[in-house]
Amino acid sequence: MLPSFSDLSYFIEVAETKNISRAAERLGISQPSLSSAMKRLEDCLGSQLFIRSRSGVQLTKAGEELVSKGRLLLLNWEQLKSEVNKRENAVAGEYVIGCHPSVASYTLPHFLPQLMSDYPELDIKLAHNLSRKITEGVISHAIDFGIVVNPVKHPDLVIRELCTDEVTFWRAKKASQLQRLNSKSAVLLCDPELTQTQKLLSDFQKKGGQFGRIIHSSSLEVITDLTVRGSGIGLLPSRVALRHKSLGLQKLSDTAPVFKDRICLVYRADTPKTKSRDIIAQAIKSNLQPVKV
Repeated sequence: MLPSFSDLSYFIEVAETKNISRAAERLGISQPSLSSAMKRLEDCLGSQLFIRSRSGVQLTKAGEELVSKGRLLLLNWEQLKSEVNKRENAVAGEYVIGCHPSVASYTLPHFLPQLMSDYPELDIKLAHNLSRKITEGVISHAIDFGIVVNPVKHPDLVIRELCTDEVTFWRAKKASQLQRLNSKSAVLLCDPELTQTQKLLSDFQKKGGQFGRIIHSSSLEVITDLTVRGSGIGLLPSRVALRHKSLGLQKLSDTAPVFKDRICLVYRADTPKTKSRDIIAQAIKSNLQPVKV
């Protein structure tokens, strides 16, 4: 059994006053409580620390040795607490922010430059993957903060909605032959890994729509560029399709199926409540308000 720091500090007070009653008074505890603490300390060390008499107490050899080493131990403990508190209150350290590359393009520029400028001791790492993979990374402690699309509730997660989006079908303003639904050569450009893809395709087919061919790509930016060039109809989030308005994309039609997305900040509920954590979370939330597209 290890001695408690309170018992050790009580012992230092007794050693300095050479009197149990006076030490108890200065410590603001009862004499029996102080005597019990000294007994616990002696039992823990297996040595007698005091020789008690009517005039007070006299340190034994073991007591004298404990005084010098005990003071050093308490000093080191106070220094450690001070360093930990300083670190807890400083905006510094390494943090990983994870999000899909396309989500990164319309979220990170809104808060990351100012955050890095205001807090030079912050070391931000970025991780990019599908939203469900990012969420898994947050749950497994590999990622500190995730900016993800449509996260599923999890007992270990805090989920805060940041903004909304919608996924639908897009074409160039001047539609090519590959972007005309009444053409047998109509091509769909999409990412099959996105959960929205299958739902939108199913809804599209229920309305009688069909495509002659489908081109799969894991990059929404590539799909955007190909759609602009008339290579097919792109299945895209509005925030990606409209990020560069000069590209001239427009929705396929007002009746085309739409999938509503929620872009959310996620982090573990048991994440230590440090100033760094609060600053980063607030920077993300305050710069990505829930504004519908």
